[in-house]
Amino acid sequence: MRGMTASSFPQQDEYLELHLTGLSHDGRCVARREGEPVVFVRGGLPGQRVLARLGPRRAESGKRMLEAELVRVLAPVPDGMGGERPAPCLHAEDCGGCPWQALPYAVQLAWKERLLADALTRIGRLRLPQAVFRPIIPSSSEWGFRNKMEFAFAPGANGLPRLGLRRRSSREVVEISACLLASPRMMRAFAALREAALRSGLTAWDGRNGLLRHAVLREAGGALLVELIAAPAPDSDAARLRCMGEELVASGVADGFAHSERRAKTDVAYGERTRFHTGQAELTETLELPRTPGGHDAPLRLQLGHASFFQINPATASKLYGEALLMALEALAGTEARASGGVWKAGEGRLPSCWDLYCGVGGLALTMAPYFERVLGLESVAPAVTLARKNAKRFPQARFECADAARLGEYFRRFGAPDLLVCDPPRAGMNDQVTRAILRARPGHLVLISCNPATLARDLARLAGGDAAAYEILAVRPVDMFPQTPHVESVVSLRAKAGTLLSAPSCERAAPGGRPFPA
Repeated sequence: MRGMTASSFPQQDEYLELHLTGLSHDGRCVARREGEPVVFVRGGLPGQRVLARLGPRRAESGKRMLEAELVRVLAPVPDGMGGERPAPCLHAEDCGGCPWQALPYAVQLAWKERLLADALTRIGRLRLPQAVFRPIIPSSSEWGFRNKMEFAFAPGANGLPRLGLRRRSSREVVEISACLLASPRMMRAFAALREAALRSGLTAWDGRNGLLRHAVLREAGGALLVELIAAPAPDSDAARLRCMGEELVASGVADGFAHSERRAKTDVAYGERTRFHTGQAELTETLELPRTPGGHDAPLRLQLGHASFFQINPATASKLYGEALLMALEALAGTEARASGGVWKAGEGRLPSCWDLYCGVGGLALTMAPYFERVLGLESVAPAVTLARKNAKRFPQARFECADAARLGEYFRRFGAPDLLVCDPPRAGMNDQVTRAILRARPGHLVLISCNPATLARDLARLAGGDAAAYEILAVRPVDMFPQTPHVESVVSLRAKAGTLLSAPSCERAAPGGRPFPA
């Protein structure tokens, strides 16, 4: 950045030599020098010296900054910052899925702790005592941990479809021959699907035209499902997709196949409706949760559909949900409820009520269920609610309803506030309507799970920021669900401050006009 001043922003592309000193909350590297604009670099690792290409200036939140793309690494991360290791993947230079492969795993974990703490401080403006932050929980595995892979189609040579993963910092599709995050069986299914697509004569989606858009592969409990997501297709093309699916299932490459249709132009691997499926329609995922007297005495088994949301790292999801459970018991029943190994005191009665917002197929709600007299899960996706009800057969105290999170205030008015509210919102976090409803009803305790430190910081600022905050933050724990990437999951425990609880109808009965709870 030599020779630059705060007013000398480049107006067109130019190249600069930069020393990357840190990371932003979204995983970009940061280059800073006193009196000069901050540069955010896509690609690279903190500690590297790089050549980067700068684009036109850009203002963000009223502050001067520059954005750049990595061109070449000039010097590696020094040993004093953890050093580097050779990236083991054949596609590391092109594929955008694993930008941290070259960072030793211990260094990755340290940066994730720092990214979460920085987001809470800088974005949430929260000043939390160090004792609140608990050490990160590592992933059970660095590689081969994914139970779900999303691949994209694109037009290739001679109009033939190409199938692979997105190029780094681009929507371009990179054809791959291997992925170290997926199982060998999943990659065999990927190769068979790619060959079937080439033989089919079907075209790939180019953003406006074409048919083939995404392929989603899911594996759990020894079974594998393939979902092929396509643009709306005439019956003749749908018949060819049906033949592809039947061939994959008949050969044993996959146990089930679904053809889903996506009308929306947005580039998301999700179909609005399923046109056809053959073979096995569901998977069984297993959570190994803390075994406690009066609590879980066996693994929690959950049925998933081909389009169900669930954590992509199931072994570490057990740790994530187990941590949420232990934080809840600690907050509601005291620290003695979290003895070594998370042992729930034998003979303790059940706690009154727990609600799970954004409950999906019921994983978090049913993690809590053995410890509560009443459990309610709210989810806006109807097929997920159907599966949650199926998963709850062992837990008669649990009820699930199809309702948007924005209706939370209505449920508070009908049933009163629960003793514990657990939330695992999408990446965008909780909207204003949800946080306002929580602040009005003031459930006694909250346990939040988040995959985005920035939106978590914003939500916590609304709930626990400032001198007049309604909640105090008891514990924050990062969990590494996504090795080789800057993404980090978090679990946070909050308690309503003394004097802030509002009077509300008991959850024992419904408000006038409401239904009894539970049914």
